[in-house]
Amino acid sequence: MHHWISGATMEFGRRAVLCAAIATTLAVAAGGLFAASPAAAASVPAEDEFFGVWNPATGTWTKEPALDYAAFGALAEVEAAAKSGAYERASAGLLAYYRGREGRTPPPWVQNNVFVAGQEELFLDHFWTLGTGEAYISTFAVDGAEAEVTADVTRNARSAHASGWIGFMLMARHKESSTAEFRSRQAASGGPVLSVTLADGTVFDLAADHDTYIANGDLSGAVLGAEPELQVRDEGTGPYGPQTRKAYLSFDLSTLPAAPTKAVLRLTGRSAAADGPKQVVLFQEKEAFDEATRTWNNTVQNTFSWQGDPGGFDWKGPAGSDPEYSYQLPRFYFAGPVADAYRTTGDERIAAGLLSLMTDFVQDAADRPGGVPGFPRNLDSCWRYLNWTYAYDVLRTSSSLTPAINTTLLRAFVAGARYLATTTSNTPNWMISIRSTLLGLALYFPEFKGSSRWLADAQTFLGEQLRSALFPDGGYVEASSGYAMGVAQTFGKNAALLKANGESFAAGEDLRALSWYLADQAYPDVRDPSYGDSGTADWSPGLAVLADLLYDEELRHVATQGGAGRAPGHTSVVYPVTRTAVQRTGWAEQDLYLRFSADRGPHSVRDDLDVAVYAYGRPLLPEMGAFSYSSDPKSNWLRFDSRSRNTVTVDGVPQVLDAAAGLSQTHTPWFDLATGWTDASAAARHSRTVLFVRGRFWIVSDVLTPHDSAGHSYQQTWHSLPDARFTVDPVTKAASTAFATGANIRIVPSDPAPITAGLDDGYYSPAFYTVSEAKYVSYTLKATGTARLDTLLLPAHAGSGAEAEVTRVRTGDGASALRFTADRSSGWYLHAGGAGRERAFGPYAADARVAYAETTDGVERLLLAGGTVLLRGRRPLIRADRELGTLAVELDRERRSVAVAGLSGATRLEVAAPWARRVTVDGEPVRFTVRHGMVRLG
Repeated sequence: MHHWISGATMEFGRRAVLCAAIATTLAVAAGGLFAASPAAAASVPAEDEFFGVWNPATGTWTKEPALDYAAFGALAEVEAAAKSGAYERASAGLLAYYRGREGRTPPPWVQNNVFVAGQEELFLDHFWTLGTGEAYISTFAVDGAEAEVTADVTRNARSAHASGWIGFMLMARHKESSTAEFRSRQAASGGPVLSVTLADGTVFDLAADHDTYIANGDLSGAVLGAEPELQVRDEGTGPYGPQTRKAYLSFDLSTLPAAPTKAVLRLTGRSAAADGPKQVVLFQEKEAFDEATRTWNNTVQNTFSWQGDPGGFDWKGPAGSDPEYSYQLPRFYFAGPVADAYRTTGDERIAAGLLSLMTDFVQDAADRPGGVPGFPRNLDSCWRYLNWTYAYDVLRTSSSLTPAINTTLLRAFVAGARYLATTTSNTPNWMISIRSTLLGLALYFPEFKGSSRWLADAQTFLGEQLRSALFPDGGYVEASSGYAMGVAQTFGKNAALLKANGESFAAGEDLRALSWYLADQAYPDVRDPSYGDSGTADWSPGLAVLADLLYDEELRHVATQGGAGRAPGHTSVVYPVTRTAVQRTGWAEQDLYLRFSADRGPHSVRDDLDVAVYAYGRPLLPEMGAFSYSSDPKSNWLRFDSRSRNTVTVDGVPQVLDAAAGLSQTHTPWFDLATGWTDASAAARHSRTVLFVRGRFWIVSDVLTPHDSAGHSYQQTWHSLPDARFTVDPVTKAASTAFATGANIRIVPSDPAPITAGLDDGYYSPAFYTVSEAKYVSYTLKATGTARLDTLLLPAHAGSGAEAEVTRVRTGDGASALRFTADRSSGWYLHAGGAGRERAFGPYAADARVAYAETTDGVERLLLAGGTVLLRGRRPLIRADRELGTLAVELDRERRSVAVAGLSGATRLEVAAPWARRVTVDGEPVRFTVRHGMVRLG
């Protein structure tokens, strides 16, 4: 269950009810980080084991059939043929049965690509792309006479405009001993041009800012970016040969004032192909590259072709590919769109091609460890069987599906179900995926013996698994937003699948807890906050499905940004066991949001006490993504280097995972106060406090306490999007973004003198296999003993300034005291190591851990956390008879009102407001007395 804070009282506890089901798919590619546990062997049953062997003398089955003849009278002819040993006749009867069968709905196909019409021709020709890092656009041809060729790339340029650049990759369509050559930007003329048209008719002809080609064989280590031509070639067998060449281009879109309405790529090229024009395949390339360094050896490639190879795919990852390639190719992500293309066109070539790929896999994988059922891992088998089931439902009426092929596939489905019923993993999303696929197979193939048991077992297991996948406060145990949403989405998909196949579905409180955890983490525009190794997907459809499933009108309000449903009764939230807190002003796109975490678990990155900030319609200090699971420099930096997150790195050493840590938060109408600590750095404990002056800005206080007396280096880093155009003031060292449109943020350190400020080179990956360069701000402090870094984060609306001044005030005992002016406010802030000792901060003094005082538009607001008294001069403003938790007070002299929030612990409270006529505590009017100029409560 999600937890929110009313006043200073935190609501805990959650109900756990067994969920009836979960599942069909996790939309995020699962990565090769966790090995599956050993599972019982399960091989594809032979024909006699599938249909059964009958002993007429005893009237019993010598080998039990995989089909439940007794429960399905329509299989009587198949049973009779099986009993007589006429397996060809049994196969023919079984195909006729499935062709005519109605009333079963397959699970939806799953994918990690964006498919383009016509791409199915590539799949059928053994031409496959991993993920979304290289997205198919079109195929064009060049011949012997040099000429200009064009390709419409409007859709790609429009989507890429926000990132400020677009890249392309050229690859040979067929394996043949000829080379296509295109003029590069280094040529005297005819170099690549991206012709862009805006809505007002303005045309920009952009020259490439980088272009090169990579070559295998003797040139595999060569940098070819200075060559006057770009070469494209492929030949031989296997995924590539010694003469394979691929070309890469990129264009800077940051100077365009708006997204294009039309974009055309223009290239000048030729080919010496002896057998006519040479076809070239055009992809959008989403990994930024440098023509001065890119080679075959240092390029992690995502697209390979086995076109013309008599052996077709070998279902393995080629050398030099991302490690996910060998896992995802056998998942048959292409089966769904290829099957849909056959459904749409009725073209039997498509059906025959897809069936050939499926049977080729069965043949190739049968002799490998794990065989067909579990190759290469149980997680990959899950996606394969889901995609195969969907494809089979489309192909079962195809004339290309012969009785023999049909029986081969059904035998593979039986083997898969038996395997998934016994295999295990120690990773929650893997186990959920495994049993989810078993659920889908049991629903679609009730004719298999064991289906009813598989269905019941899957439902029971999945309900229990979800419960174990949540922390006691309802947070998800894997520190990855994409995986958390993937698990939740399985419920919506599985509920639809169960209902479509005549089964019931009951959602439990565990699903409600996970759904609200996701809603609380989501950005105000309902996008994925992309913590851990996740991307920036739109969460509104997934949350809307969950709202329908749970009949939750508050969740519907979140999913629709207030377009429907009822506004939630909370905004800011804390999950103390999960170790994450969110501070927000509301649930609409323009609201302010900060996520603060020290979460842990699978798919986490080294980011304890990281914060992510969103305001006024955009992420301003976002999470930077993961890129891939490869060991390339970009992926390694994003996943393993703490400097890739908005936290503090000690001595340049990345944090360790799953370190001891803690996090808490309290909430009042005017302030949120979150505090966390972590031992993720061996040299020093890091503590971070985040004070949200609601609706305006944040103050972040970092305290680094070393475990020895040596000097240490503390690097505080702040990241934004690639088009943020960060600048750093050389005097104040304040950093500012300068987006072309929309909101910006100013980052103001309180004590610039001892810190070194810099703009460093990093990366941003909004989705797997997509990455751009991105500058980030770095503040480095070298110190012995306890070190402090206090920083103001001030977001600003589009078109408004974000001016702020912060001055450190010395306290003499290591505490932080600040004076600041920002956003029409002037105020004072105290952050101390502990309560009990009275400390001055400007005209104020307090004995608290955190104290804050400001005056905005004539209204005074005060915060006292962990103390008993707040003074102005020597006169008390707030005085309690015992230590407070987190108390906030608003003094409105014009309205003669005093509002108090978070009154807990103290039995008596005094507030200096002799003019008061009305006093409220947590929004409710209360009785009070005035004595010696102090309002008294209690």
